[in-house]
Amino acid sequence: EEEAFLVSLYKFMKERRTPIERIPHLGFKQINLWKIYKAVEKLGAYELVTGRRLWKNVYDELGGSPGSTSAATCTR
Repeated sequence: EEEAFLVSLYKFMKERRTPIERIPHLGFKQINLWKIYKAVEKLGAYELVTGRRLWKNVYDELGGSPGSTSAATCTR
């Protein structure tokens, strides 16, 4: 399931001409795109997470630094 997600994500991003050329980082940690997808899905998908301002929760679930003041903005 994870591999299929990543293949689909990379294909989607390439087709919209914004390819993922390197895996993004949050702070100094490489983001596991599958984990962030599952965390956002668990909270109700992008629109709900954004509308309810739950990006800090996503950041925390990914094991982010608890003292970060820009966690929500960086994660989104």
